[in-house]
Amino acid sequence: MSNGTSAETGRRYGLKRVCQTLNFPRSSIHAERARAKTTVTPITRLKRGPKPRVPDAALLQAIQDDLESSPFTGEGHRKV
Repeated sequence: MSNGTSAETGRRYGLKRVCQTLNFPRSSIHAERARAKTTVTPITRLKRGPKPRVPDAALLQAIQDDLESSPFTGEGHRKV
């Protein structure tokens, strides 16, 4: 709204007035505009805590292999 014109009145309203009316912090808009101008990619966060001895994909494959070779069948909880 602050960059455009109001469709109803045909007037331009400043960022301060629009933010006060909507009860929205101007700092959020300024921060978003600053982020849009930068080309830096955000840092991807790694999992917290100790690293597992076996990667997740290898563990999943081992569990699936064990379930396929398990002699237990039927209803109820499958034994691993």
